[in-house]
Formats: sequence, structure tokens, C-alpha cells
Amino acid sequence: MGQEELIVFLKKQDKPLSRTQIAEAMKEDEIKISHTLKRLLKYKEVKCFELDRYESAEYLKWKKPLRRVRFYYIN
Repeated sequence: MGQEELIVFLKKQDKPLSRTQIAEAMKEDEIKISHTLKRLLKYKEVKCFELDRYESAEYLKWKKPLRRVRFYYIN
């Protein structure tokens, strides 16, 4: 899984996704996704925003707030 593959994947999405959602959808290891996202963020290929645990619970429809989450997207 390379940077270009991740960029193409994110461009096709209709909403921002978390690292876990990306890894599950692409059937890749979360650590690999994390490293690739870090590189893409550094070069401003990908954008992200972070929600606190309560906002994340609402956005992801969790029953209880667990943790803050970053969501990644491409305009």
C-alpha cells in the first residue's frame, strides 16, 4: 500500500474517515496507514481534523465516548 493508493482511496470517499475506518476499508494494517497518513500530512496531500471523545462518539454513533479521533480527507 503506497501513498498514491491512499490518496486515490480518500478522494473517492464522501466523508472524512478515521485511521481505523481507512485501515478496515483498505484491508491494511493500522500502523502502515498511520505512517502513510503522517507523510501525506507533512506534505499537505491530506487534511485532517480532530474531534474530542464526545464529538467522536456522536459522529461515529458510539454508545459511549471512548477517545478523541482524527478524521482524514482530501478536498
